[in-house]
Amino acid sequence: MDPHALRSVRGIVASFVLVGAWGIASALGGCGSASDERLPPRPPRPVADAGEGGFDGGGGGGPPAPDAGGYCGNEVHQAIVDAPNLYFVLDASGSMNAPAPGGTRYDAVRIAVVDLVRKLGPLVKVGAAILPAHGSNQDQCAPGKQVFPVTQGDPITGEDGPTTKGIRASTGTNPVGGTPISPTLEALTPTLLALEGKTYLILATDGGPNCNESAVCGSEDCQPNMEGDEACLSTGTNCCAPGQLWGPTFCVDAPASVAAIEALRAGGLEVFVVGIPGSEAYAGVLDAMAIAGGSTKDTAPFYYPVSELGSLGGVLAEIAAVAVTCEFAIVDPPGEEGMTNVYLDDEVLPYDDPDGWIWKPPWSVRLLGKACERLQGGQVKQVQIVSGCPTEMPK
Repeated sequence: MDPHALRSVRGIVASFVLVGAWGIASALGGCGSASDERLPPRPPRPVADAGEGGFDGGGGGGPPAPDAGGYCGNEVHQAIVDAPNLYFVLDASGSMNAPAPGGTRYDAVRIAVVDLVRKLGPLVKVGAAILPAHGSNQDQCAPGKQVFPVTQGDPITGEDGPTTKGIRASTGTNPVGGTPISPTLEALTPTLLALEGKTYLILATDGGPNCNESAVCGSEDCQPNMEGDEACLSTGTNCCAPGQLWGPTFCVDAPASVAAIEALRAGGLEVFVVGIPGSEAYAGVLDAMAIAGGSTKDTAPFYYPVSELGSLGGVLAEIAAVAVTCEFAIVDPPGEEGMTNVYLDDEVLPYDDPDGWIWKPPWSVRLLGKACERLQGGQVKQVQIVSGCPTEMPK
């Protein structure tokens, strides 16, 4: 954040049994590639938990009748869905009020988050916090707070559901204050670690962490010096030294922020760091935070820099693709090899095709290539896994 502005998850990942109609499953891993893996031997038929009920990504109810809607076969398989948590921590400091196309930097981030929640629908559960905490009597360095608890995403119906609406309403605020990342993450840690399942935290900020009154730094890590404050530069003063105008509050709070993220990582979360335009001077600390969070990137930068706010939606989708994958664990495996097909909505996919699907041992269907991308991009309302007709092969 701009110092001048201050001066003036284990995740709730429930398993759903897909009884016929549905479409979105997730597990850890990527979209994958085609292989010549064959259908494994059929194990004893497991019994589904009747208490889990059905789930339909498109808002429908129950399995189709045999051969309904173009499906070939009369055995519609049950599959287990684990929806990961995407937990957004949004920087709403004063510098996020900087103008951007269509509003402010913060507006652009909030719109991109809402769009992602809408597209992913029931693929994920989502929650959000903003920092610093906002309110009429709040300290401008007050640790951020949760504004939207982790909630199942909406069915894909073409209209915004309660989760999408809730994220939009709860994150609405007027950016003000500093960037207290370490105390915010420390405050959120008990909540995030108490969640069930896998949680991915996405931290979006336009600057370096600050607001630590106990910090000590040289001018190279003093935000006014780093951002070119004329008074600091003209006198060669470390403006974050004790007794100086800006004081320790404006030291880059790197050690405490990295430690807070390491604690979340030790608890099983993965943390992604997104650098909004304005954060360029803080690439080093953002990289250190991303590495502490378990960055899966092979080369630097390990955080996700956003050069233009218009590309933010694509960056968030790239991160979501790490969390949201394309495997379906089959509860009731087919009795005969070569007699199963997978449909996206009403379209049958070819087996062992780069853009189709494959079997993964012991009994999972995995979408590949464009089929996986369509699912992750929120372009699919329903996935059906149906046996009873010969498997569709590539043409």
